[in-house]
Amino acid sequence: MFKHPIPLSAETHRDLRFSPDQPFDFARELVFIPLAAAELFKAARETVIVFPMQGGVPQALVAFEAGCNVYIDDAGHWVGRYVPAHLRRYPFVLGEIPTTPEEREETGRRFGLQVDAGASHLNKPDGIRLFDGTGQPTDILKKIRQILMGLQHDFERTKAIVNQLDTFDLLEERQLKINPDKEESKIVTGFRLVDQKALAELPADRLVLLRETGALDMVYAHIMSLTNLEDGWLAQQAGKGPVPDVPDIEKLFGESGSDPIQFS
Repeated sequence: MFKHPIPLSAETHRDLRFSPDQPFDFARELVFIPLAAAELFKAARETVIVFPMQGGVPQALVAFEAGCNVYIDDAGHWVGRYVPAHLRRYPFVLGEIPTTPEEREETGRRFGLQVDAGASHLNKPDGIRLFDGTGQPTDILKKIRQILMGLQHDFERTKAIVNQLDTFDLLEERQLKINPDKEESKIVTGFRLVDQKALAELPADRLVLLRETGALDMVYAHIMSLTNLEDGWLAQQAGKGPVPDVPDIEKLFGESGSDPIQFS
């Protein structure tokens, strides 16, 4: 998504202007969108949440193949109710500044603000100035940096939670069938899901640890999101088969119990 991120500086970008209300065309190539822990339940209402093959953070599955993000319409609008933070921060991103081990021990990791040079958000005549006449950051640029630093902290916390799920062997490579009840269903692979059987067999002390770190909330959001495989936006775009003449009673009312109901 960030094709040409460059450091943002007053010397180079004093006249740069920012127009936030732009199409989401920059995200059309995405199949997965990284998610921070704080936004998982909002994202779970309409996207399928999966986990990368190694480490990282949870991801929203938004396409069947690269270049076909189904959550972006022809006009470039995002069709979902919730826009992931990874998209909302565009075209700005933090880049880690190289430091020596001594500097890192003294000041910690350091980040500099970067911007995607080819973004349509930049250099519009009516855009918002990022630097004032003296080359100092404007209030909007200060706010952008503050938001990005908060998001960076949340992503770091999210990675630690995923590492905990890995440590407890709760993630397994799986494939998903989108729109499973129709002929137009699609199979997608290349990610991991929570092993719910392994989760159910965890000792009580480990469940307590998962609860204390927020890992259980992540697991619940992930499991809830899987319902979108049947009727979420991604499932709808997998294909709309013909409407059956006879309704599927089992699907309407759920699975029947073991005791038959008798009518007199």
